[in-house]
Amino acid sequence: MTETLSAGSGAAPPQGLLTRVIGVIFSPREAFAAVAARPTWLGAVAIAVLISGAAQFFLLSTDVGKELALDQQVSTMEAFGITISDEAYATMEEGMENARYTGPIFTIIFTPLILLISAGILHVMFGLVGGGNGTYKQVYAVSAHSAIISSLQLVFTTLVTIAAGRAAGANLAVFTPTLEDTTFVYKLLSYIDVFYVWSTFVTAVGLAVLYKRRTGPIAMVLLGIYLAFAVLIAFARSGS
Repeated sequence: MTETLSAGSGAAPPQGLLTRVIGVIFSPREAFAAVAARPTWLGAVAIAVLISGAAQFFLLSTDVGKELALDQQVSTMEAFGITISDEAYATMEEGMENARYTGPIFTIIFTPLILLISAGILHVMFGLVGGGNGTYKQVYAVSAHSAIISSLQLVFTTLVTIAAGRAAGANLAVFTPTLEDTTFVYKLLSYIDVFYVWSTFVTAVGLAVLYKRRTGPIAMVLLGIYLAFAVLIAFARSGS
């Protein structure tokens, strides 16, 4: 499939924020044509942060959310060789009462920064090195709108986790209930999330529209990088 839209050509009709957000979900090519022509990003970032922050607040206001967040903190610290004493655990447990506030605050602060870094990497890969003629602002706008999909992933995870009473999501590990959750295969499948794949593909569509290239090769590169990181993390977390 060949894209013929040109970045910044002005051919794409202007779209309002809500139209672009809905378009990223249902018709990303048209939405990103409008984004490339007029690379506004603030509204998209605000919506992504608002959705993600609300989902975090809701999840961390529940007992299951607090327990999962505490377990994640403990496992992360233990992975770095830190021994958690009973007193330290009790302090961390008390801190979970404020997690519903601190979690969304961190999201508000770090989401734009993460987008800045990821957009810079994408601009170098497909623009400066790859010979594309898009600007960094355009790439950042593409990344900001793609973040809407990631925020929906957090909403879905929150809802199914609360419903199941345990950590749950849209990853491939749900199809292998008989596997031990400490094995490499289970860890790998648990890191391959449908929403992450969707977000990656949507980003590839945006970059293809921006740089006037085919979506397939860009998607293969991005998905290959995603899979490589999933393999490395799964290998490290499985203890293999």
